[in-house]
Amino acid sequence: MPETQAKRHPIKKNNPLVRKLEVLFLYTGPMPEVDAIVDHVEALTSASQHHVRRINMISHLPPRLNLNRFDVIVIHYTIAISLASSLCADSFERLSEADAMKVLYIQDEYRHVDATVEAIRELGIDVLFTCVPVPEIEKVYPSEKLPDVRKENVLTGYVNQYALDNGPPKPLTDRPIDVGYRSRRVPAWLGQLGREKWMIGEQFLNDAAAYDLRCDISVSEKDRLYGAHWDQFLGNCRAVLGVESGASVFDFTGEIQSNVAAAEAANPELTFDELEESYFPNAEGKIRLNQISPRCFEAALRGTLMILYEGEYSGRLKPGRHYVELKKDHSNMAEVVAVLQDETQAQAIADRAWKEVACAAENSYESFTDFTDTIINEEWQQRPKRTVTPYTDQEFTRDSVRSLKAKLIFLKCYLGWRIPLLRKASQFFRELKN
Repeated sequence: MPETQAKRHPIKKNNPLVRKLEVLFLYTGPMPEVDAIVDHVEALTSASQHHVRRINMISHLPPRLNLNRFDVIVIHYTIAISLASSLCADSFERLSEADAMKVLYIQDEYRHVDATVEAIRELGIDVLFTCVPVPEIEKVYPSEKLPDVRKENVLTGYVNQYALDNGPPKPLTDRPIDVGYRSRRVPAWLGQLGREKWMIGEQFLNDAAAYDLRCDISVSEKDRLYGAHWDQFLGNCRAVLGVESGASVFDFTGEIQSNVAAAEAANPELTFDELEESYFPNAEGKIRLNQISPRCFEAALRGTLMILYEGEYSGRLKPGRHYVELKKDHSNMAEVVAVLQDETQAQAIADRAWKEVACAAENSYESFTDFTDTIINEEWQQRPKRTVTPYTDQEFTRDSVRSLKAKLIFLKCYLGWRIPLLRKASQFFRELKN
C-alpha cells in the first residue's frame, strides 16, 4: 500500500504551542464555486487551530497589507506562483522579502515544473505540501535545488464529514439514473491519464446501448455541474464512472504545452498519437502522479456505486470491495453491468465504500487539518523566534482592501463566467416564450 500522510504522521489533536500563530492565507476563490476547493480552503482556515486571516486575491496583494505582522504566510494551490497572471511581480517580490515562515500547497504539478521550482526557491518557501507521491517527490522537487524545503505528501482532497450528519445515503433502488458521469476533453499534453478522464465516458456510453442502461454521461464543458447541482446529480445516480486523478506527462519547461497547443490550433484533426510522436515521445509515465480523485470521496459520501478504471487510488479504495473495476479496454463490460444490475451486490459495495471510506477518520478533512497544523507547528518551533504585532480586526479590514487594478481584474473574472450563464438563461426564456 502506498505511503500516506495518516500512516507516516499520527494525527495530533490540539497540537500544543505557546500561542496561536498569526497566519495569512492567500487564495483565489473559484468561480463558479467548486466544492472540493471550497472544502479545502475551509479546512485550512476555519478548522485550523491557529488564527487565520484569509485574502481572496487575483494576482495582486492589497497594497497596504503588512506581511511582517504574520508568523506564517500560506499560499494556496489556487495561486500558480510561477505565472504572472496568478501572482504579479510586485506581489511576488513582497512575498519573497517577508520574514514570515512560508507554506505552499500545490496541485497540477505536471506543468511549468522548472519555473515552479525556481519560484519556490525565490519566494523562500519553507514547507511544501505536494500531491506527488512520496517515491516521486525527489524527481520533481530535487533537494539539490530546494535544500531547505520540507516536502510533505497530501491528497488533492478529502471527505467533508459534516455531510455525514444527514445519515446514510438513500438506497440505490430509489435513484432514476443507472450510470452518470461528467468530465471534459483535456489537452493531449496531459498524456494518457488525461485522455482516460473523457474516454471512459464516451466508451461506456457506446457500450451501454447494448444493455439498455439509463445513462446521463457527458464530456462537454457546457454540461459541467457544480455545488448543489453536482451533489444532487450524485444522489440521483445508482453508479458513477471514475478514473485516477493526475497526469501521466510532466512538462518541465512548458514547451510541450505550448507546442501541442500551437499544433492543435493549426490542425484540430491531429490525433493524440500524432501529437505524442511529434512533441512528447517517451514522456509518458516517467513520473507517476496517479492518485485518488476527490470525486471518489464524494461518490462514497453519497453512497453512489463507483465504476472505476483499474488503478491504485492512493491505497484508499479496494476493487470489488469499494468499487467495481472496469478494465481500460472495457473488455469486462458485461461483468460490470451484471454487478450494477444485481441490486444486493451493488448496494453492498456502495455501503462498504460509505462506511469504510467516507466515514473513515483518515480520509476526513479533520485529519488533513490536524496533519498540516502539526507540520507547521514543528517547523515554526525550529525557526528563530520573532515578535509580530497581530492585526486587529479593524486594521485588517482596512489594510486588506484590494487595489483598483485588482478590483477590475476580479470583476472581469467574476463576470467572465456569469455572463454566459445570463445569456443561456435569456435564450431559455426566449425559447419558452416562443
